[in-house]
Amino acid sequence: MFTQAKRACACRVLALSLTMCLLQPSAALAAQSSQDAAVSQTSEAQVTETEAVSQTETEPASETEAGQAQTEDQNVVIEPAENYFSAGMAAVIQENNEIRAAAEAEAASQPQVILVAANVEGALNIREEASEESAIVGKLYRGCTGEQLEEAEGWVKIQSGPVTGWVSTEYVKTGAEADQLISEINPAVVTVNTESLNVREKAGTDSNVLAVVSQGQTFMAREVGSEWIQIMFTPDITGYVASEFVITENKAGTAQDMESLKARQEEVAQKEAERKAREKKEEIAVTTGTPMLAAADDVTLLAALCQYEAGGSYDGALAVANVVLNRVRSGNYPNSIAEVIYAPGQFGGVRSGALNKYLSGGVSGAAMQAARDALAGVNNVGDYTSFCSARIADINSYSSYVVIGGNCFYKR
Repeated sequence: MFTQAKRACACRVLALSLTMCLLQPSAALAAQSSQDAAVSQTSEAQVTETEAVSQTETEPASETEAGQAQTEDQNVVIEPAENYFSAGMAAVIQENNEIRAAAEAEAASQPQVILVAANVEGALNIREEASEESAIVGKLYRGCTGEQLEEAEGWVKIQSGPVTGWVSTEYVKTGAEADQLISEINPAVVTVNTESLNVREKAGTDSNVLAVVSQGQTFMAREVGSEWIQIMFTPDITGYVASEFVITENKAGTAQDMESLKARQEEVAQKEAERKAREKKEEIAVTTGTPMLAAADDVTLLAALCQYEAGGSYDGALAVANVVLNRVRSGNYPNSIAEVIYAPGQFGGVRSGALNKYLSGGVSGAAMQAARDALAGVNNVGDYTSFCSARIADINSYSSYVVIGGNCFYKR
């Protein structure tokens, strides 16, 4: 029994050594060497004691004693070490706790963000100062949001997208009311997902192009269809984009600065002017009509005028010659070539004296041919009776026009 008890003690020492090795790898190695020595000494003692017992005990152990020894062996309990966690692990836990506490403190110290949403039908003006007389620096569409920066009587300063300025509290919702307004409106924001995209006047590829937008630009959507989406291009202008080239998300948009809005409006105006110009511009076919008789001097005079007004362009010279002949036929001008050309204030070459230089120096073959063809009835300008340099033409003031050889021939 004594020998079995000693063996149990050695087992407890060995188990404790293994536990310390798992929890404290570096310290356990040193402890293990010491404990191994202790176990070795215990084993030697056990041998001596065994020899002594074998000399003094001649009787075998009773069944009761053997059973007690077996029970003791089965009920061995390994006591944990007092320093269960290593010093390194404890330091890590402490450091994590300190980091978590610092993050929570920083979050608590941050100012609360107050959301501001535009509660208008179209767009709300964002002003430079808290006054209705102050300059407008941006527009906030219905349902678009910004963060509140400060307050004044009847006004709130916001930061929204690229715009910082003041809006009237009369036309906005803040905080929980802003959240509710956004959830009710549930606006769709369209983001261009291609290098360039046409914004069209109506839904369809055959519709007029209002403007061209670039990748990454965002717009509020008014109507979302499977193929076309109507967007707010500016607060006053809507257009359509193909749905396959945009990303549509249900979220609140941000403000638009005035510089961007102005650029968009100018682009739309330019596209509209180009469209109207295309509608007014005529493609006039070359026709052959009734010849007009003229003296040789009138032919030369007509050719000299054509060369001065059209340079070396045959088509341009032919058009100028036909303007002169159309005036002769119209009844609203003198009824001869010379009188039409020398009428006061009609042709710059007459006033400057350049026409006489062409007459005295001789006219080009192209100009002479154009004059003769026009007199023979060849016409490339229709019934137009007015023209000017294309560089100074105001096509918006014309009912129709055609550009030939650097000159714009038009009707009011």
